[in-house]
Amino acid sequence: MKRRDFVSMIPDRDTWPTVNVSELPSDRLELFNQRYQAINMYIDGEPIRDIEDSTDVSYKMLQQLLNKCIEPGRDGRIKGYPALIPFLVRSPYKRTAASDSESLSGQGGLSGVLSQVLNKYPRIEDYLRKLILKKNTPERNVHEKSIRAIDLHQAFLKQLKKAGVKSDQWPFNTKHHGLRSIQKFMNKVLDESFVRSVNVRGERAAIAHTAVGTGYEAFLNFEEPYDAVELDAYSINAFFVAEFETPEGTVTEIQLQRIWLIALIEVISQAILSYSIVYRGEVSADDVVGVIRKAVNDPVREPLTIPGLIYPEDGGFPAEIIPQCKSAIWGCILLDGALAHLSQAVHIRARKALGFSINWGPVAHFERRPNIERFFSSVSTSVFMRLPSTTGSNPGKGRAADAEKQSLKYKIKASDIEQLFAVYVAQYNATPSEGSSYNSPLEVLLYYTQNKGDHFLLRKLPIKPMGTILIPLLKICTVRGGRANGRRPYIQFEGVRYTSSVLAQSAGLVGQKLTIEIDESDLRVCKAYLQNGSEFGILQAGGRWDVTKHNLTTRKAINSLAYKKIITLLKNENPVQTYLDYLSTAKKSKVKANLSPKAATEAFRVAMEAGVKNKILSTVEKSARIERPIKDLKNPSSLMGPLPDLNQLFKKSNKS
Repeated sequence: MKRRDFVSMIPDRDTWPTVNVSELPSDRLELFNQRYQAINMYIDGEPIRDIEDSTDVSYKMLQQLLNKCIEPGRDGRIKGYPALIPFLVRSPYKRTAASDSESLSGQGGLSGVLSQVLNKYPRIEDYLRKLILKKNTPERNVHEKSIRAIDLHQAFLKQLKKAGVKSDQWPFNTKHHGLRSIQKFMNKVLDESFVRSVNVRGERAAIAHTAVGTGYEAFLNFEEPYDAVELDAYSINAFFVAEFETPEGTVTEIQLQRIWLIALIEVISQAILSYSIVYRGEVSADDVVGVIRKAVNDPVREPLTIPGLIYPEDGGFPAEIIPQCKSAIWGCILLDGALAHLSQAVHIRARKALGFSINWGPVAHFERRPNIERFFSSVSTSVFMRLPSTTGSNPGKGRAADAEKQSLKYKIKASDIEQLFAVYVAQYNATPSEGSSYNSPLEVLLYYTQNKGDHFLLRKLPIKPMGTILIPLLKICTVRGGRANGRRPYIQFEGVRYTSSVLAQSAGLVGQKLTIEIDESDLRVCKAYLQNGSEFGILQAGGRWDVTKHNLTTRKAINSLAYKKIITLLKNENPVQTYLDYLSTAKKSKVKANLSPKAATEAFRVAMEAGVKNKILSTVEKSARIERPIKDLKNPSSLMGPLPDLNQLFKKSNKS
C-alpha cells in the first residue's frame, strides 16, 4: 500500500488519546518526544531520511510504532500517543518454558504457568469462568451464591486430573497446588466482567449501584421544579407503643407492629410535598392515593403536644410557605416497581384525575429514585435509629438490645413520633444542602416561582366546587328493590346498603345504573350520579354504618370477619365499634393487657380514623356488650335451632 493511501486511513490526530508528559520520568521523556515527533512528521508527509536524521527513529521502528498507535485499545478507541511511551507493557506475558519438572515452593520460575496450562486445556478455563460468573451449562444450572477461591481451586484440580495431568506436573508438584494462581485468576475474571460479577455475586445495594456512574447521560432529565416527583414506601426501623385504656380504667402501653412511611418528594428542589404514616403490615393502594391527594390539597399541620417541640418559622410544606405551590401538579411520578401491584389505583384514578405520567422503575433499584432514598436514609439516621427501640439498618447492624422491651420501658408512643416526624419534615424543607448550592428546598422553589416567574408556570387543577372529592373512587351500582318485594330503592357497596329520601321514593330507577363517587377514607356517605352525568345527590350508609367514620380497609376487614362468623354484626349496634371491641379484647379479664402487636396496630389505626379512644375490653365485658356468634354456643336454645317444617305442622293440625 502506498504511503499516501495508508496515511489517509489514519484517524485525525486530534481524536487520538493523549499523554500527560509531566508524569513521565526524564529518561523516558526524551525518547517519547523523539517518537512523537517521528510519527507526526511521517503523517505530515516528511521524507523518511529527514525523519531518521531528526529523531533517530529508523524507518522499521517508525512502522512498528505507527501500527501500535492505530491498534484498538480496551476502551474501543485506538491506542493513540500512549502507545509511544517507552517500556510500556502492552500485552500479557506468555510462558514458553515447560512446567513438568519438579519445583519446590519458594524457588520461583513459575511465572505464567497457569496461563500456559489454561491455553493447553481451554475447556478447563471455560469451565472455571462459568463457575465464577454463575453461567448455566447442561451439567450445572444451580450455583453457589458466591463461590470461594478455595472451592474453585478444588474444582480446578479435579478437572486437571480428568484431563490426564500427572502428579509430577504443575500444579501437583508444588506445595499449595496453585491456589494463589487460582485466586489471582478469579479476581482477574471478576474485574474483566465487572457488571456481571456484581449482579451474580453482590448484595442488593451493590447491584443497584452498577446502574449509575456508567458515563452515559440519564435517559430521563428534569430541569425545573415539579417536572417530576418520586414516591416510595419505607418500613420504619423502630418499635413503638400506643396507649390503651384498660378494663379497670387505667392506661397501659401496648407494643405495635412495625409501621410504614410513605413520602412524596420533588426532584429538583428535593422538597417533601407530603407524607403518611401507615399503621399496617403493608402499604395499600388507598395509602398511595392518599399521599398524592395530600400533596395537592391544602396541607394540615400535625398538632404538637410535646413540651418544647415547635415548628421552625420558615419551615413546612411548599404549599404552606409558597402560595404559588398550592394545588400544583407535577408532570411525572417515579414509582418503585415493588408497588406495581398498586398500579390499578394509581394509573386509573390518580393519573386520570391529575394528568401526570408514570414511570415504573425496576424492582430493588433504588438508584432510580435517589432523592427519596436519600431522604429515607437521612430520617432513619437522624430520627429512628437514635431511639432506644431502633431495629437498626439491618439485623446485624445498629439494632438495640431488646428493642421491643425498650419501646415499652420508655413508652415510645407512635403519636409522639408522628409529631417529631412532622417537625423534622418542616426542618428538612428549610435546611440548606450542598447538592443545591447550599440552598434549602424551599429556597430553590422560591427562586423559580419569584425570580423566574416570567417563563416558569406551575400547572394547577381547575377550580372545582366546594366538597368535590379529589381522586375519588368511582363505582357503578345497580339500583335494587321494587314493588315485588316491597323494598324501597337502594344501592349496595361493599356489603352495605346506601339510600336517601329521594332515592327511596324513586321506584322508576330500580334496575338502572348509578355511578357513585366515594371518598375511600370515609364510607359513611357517597355521591350518586345518573347515567346522563347529572348529580342525583348524597346517599347515606344504613345499618348503623353511618355512625362512625371508617375507610375502605376497615369495611373490608369487618365484612371478612362477619363472613367467617368470627364477629356478629347486630342491627342495633355500631359495626365499627364491634370491630374495635373484637380487636381490643384481652384473653383474660383483670390481668395485664396482652393484645398482640398486630391486633393493637389495627385497633390503633381504626380508633385514630374514627376519632375514638383506644380501649381494651376483658372477655367478660365483651360478652356483656356483644352477642356471641351461634357457632361459639355449646348448647343453643330452641329459639336458635332449625325452623320447624310447616307441612308437618299442618298434617298434625288436620289429624287432631
